[in-house]
Amino acid sequence: MTPFTAEAPDKVDKIPIKSTLIDITKCIGCRACQVACKQWNDKDGEPTEIESALGFQNPATLSAKTLTLITSHEIVDETAPGGLHYAFTMQRCLHCLEPACVSACPTTALFRQDDGPVSYDSDPCIGCRYCILACPWGVPTTDWDTLKPKIHKCTHCSDRCGQPAPASRNGKTLTSEESQKFLADIIAPACVKACPADALKFGNRDEMLAEAHRRMAARPGKYVDHIYGEHEAGGTSVMYLSAVPFEKLGFPKIGTKPYTGFTRFALHAVPPAVMAVGALLGGAYMFFKRRALVVAGAGGHGTVAADVHDHHPEFAPIARKVMTPFAWVLLFLMAFGAASFVTRFVLGLGGSTGLSDTYPWGLWILFDLVWIAIAAGAFATAGLIYVFQRKDLYALGRSAVLMGLLSYTFVTVTLIADLGLPLHSYQLALRAPEQSAMFEVSWCVGLYVTILALEFMPVVFERFHMAKAKESWQRLSGVYVAFATALFVYMLSRNFLFAGLALVIFGALAWLFRAREQKPFEPIMLAIAAVTLSTMHQSSLGSLYLLMNEQLAPQWWSPVLPVSFFLSSIAAGTALIVLVELWIAKGWQRRRNMEQLAAMGQITFWALLVYIAFRVGDMAVRGQIADAFSGKLGGLLAVEIVLGGVVPLVLLHKKSLRLRPGALFLGALLAAGGVVLNRIDVVLFAMDLRGTMPGFAPKSYTPSVVEWGISIGLIAATIFLFGYGAKRLPVLAKTGPDEAH
Repeated sequence: MTPFTAEAPDKVDKIPIKSTLIDITKCIGCRACQVACKQWNDKDGEPTEIESALGFQNPATLSAKTLTLITSHEIVDETAPGGLHYAFTMQRCLHCLEPACVSACPTTALFRQDDGPVSYDSDPCIGCRYCILACPWGVPTTDWDTLKPKIHKCTHCSDRCGQPAPASRNGKTLTSEESQKFLADIIAPACVKACPADALKFGNRDEMLAEAHRRMAARPGKYVDHIYGEHEAGGTSVMYLSAVPFEKLGFPKIGTKPYTGFTRFALHAVPPAVMAVGALLGGAYMFFKRRALVVAGAGGHGTVAADVHDHHPEFAPIARKVMTPFAWVLLFLMAFGAASFVTRFVLGLGGSTGLSDTYPWGLWILFDLVWIAIAAGAFATAGLIYVFQRKDLYALGRSAVLMGLLSYTFVTVTLIADLGLPLHSYQLALRAPEQSAMFEVSWCVGLYVTILALEFMPVVFERFHMAKAKESWQRLSGVYVAFATALFVYMLSRNFLFAGLALVIFGALAWLFRAREQKPFEPIMLAIAAVTLSTMHQSSLGSLYLLMNEQLAPQWWSPVLPVSFFLSSIAAGTALIVLVELWIAKGWQRRRNMEQLAAMGQITFWALLVYIAFRVGDMAVRGQIADAFSGKLGGLLAVEIVLGGVVPLVLLHKKSLRLRPGALFLGALLAAGGVVLNRIDVVLFAMDLRGTMPGFAPKSYTPSVVEWGISIGLIAATIFLFGYGAKRLPVLAKTGPDEAH
């Protein structure tokens, strides 16, 4: 069994594709196929539930226990007895030629065999449930009532159809004719063998397409002029004929473009983009460094005099009591979060959350997307200070890095809680998916956490007077960046040439920017790595939703969604830096450096302006502007664009306004809030989730106490540890006794 790869479309023409043709006009609704499927796959029955909207149909949808389902439909037909025509439809996986679920899977647990079936291997599965959302038909499901939930779906009986004929039976060697008869009896899926009405026909896809066209030509007017599955999503292995429009039977209208086409360019561009961004940042650093030397009067030749860091303040711990009443409240919330975390694993995902096959992602994914976006201030500040030589912002760097390190660390904790099979996470290091955004984000975020830790290490060295350790850090941090980026490029491309080229590029930069005697050291390689990796994962978080164009409203879905996510993260991250600094000044009675904060507010202004212009321009290019602001979703979009975009732009556009603490605070708050609302809309409010096939019974979603507990507990832990770090480590710049707030 071979995983689906980029070459699979070519193989479609070379290897016969196992296919099933389903003629809905012949189905009598006996459910023999449904029973046969349960028997072959050893699935339990489900309790009968009478729902008036579903008529005689039971169960309501596909599930972990039901991989094949017969749905009942009453079609208004004045020529039929009683004015109704009854149609029965077999619902199951359509086995796409280029499956979205396979493209989504970060560990190749879902894979497409060369001859068509899309199968599942539970061993590498991490339980991320991305496949459930990626499938436009809502086929994959998970078993929420177990502590180790796995994915379940029809496999086109690949285990049954792939078995060879036995050499003998009852001690008697089979003849060639007997072997062929055995294969003819067993080679078809269980549902096909069980059908008494000849509604299912199994064979090669070309043969089934020819048979479908033959039936349509032989009985003009009997069938609608559409073979469902011939072109949908690039074509499927399971195809349907019907006498009534497929929309009336609950089949969604799916475009002809394969879903892998939505993500292929974005994800295949990551390895070369890493090298290009790294090289550009290295060049930008040399340009801005040289310009800074010229401005400093050194003639641009890199003299020691030009390296005097005029804007580098002295850092020191804050002389404040650690355990305040507010700190005790945070500890209580952290304890609540810890209890919720334990409860999640004791009760399992199904027993502790409000998640379902309709909403396989909920509060925790929203929490991660929001937190990663607003934590972008860490990479933005590192890039501004070191790459673009904005040394006037140097005093903000340590607090930004600490906030980023805590945020990304706790995002990882949230992911552990959210994964159905977190103990399988090591599979991310062993598997090589062709184009999974989840795989890219996992590796990128993991490596970025190590970069943040390295960026923060000098604070620890300074606090504990570890001079030798700091020297080693200066000498080896660039080497680590070179190998980490090369590893990332290799994991994404599985191409030694690409990995070697990345190693050469980042290795050359590390050598150029290495620590030298008599010259102050700048961790430029860590800054370059931070910006490069963050650019990749911030944009790839948007790539996660490229596979959901059928579910996500068009005001939010776009083929350039990765760019939108990246641009918005810069605005949100820099805005949060302003908010944190203002809160620190207010809470700890410290002097506000309004010139510095106004400068960061200006950066927020330009980042937000570019993001809003890009967002509106993209909708205009796609012809979405006319209807974008109508209806309930239009109201949400208006709040995003106006309250989270236009208003903060007005508040931040003039320096005189930015120098006012109230205006700066409100502008930064609205800018960050607009991006937060954008992520909420993408994850929840702008999603039209039909639920599991056939999409007649979607479930609602309300986050459970456990979900809220873990989320709030981690936020409390971030605030507490940030405060503790600022009071015990030299994170914040010193202020004099006459600089009280």
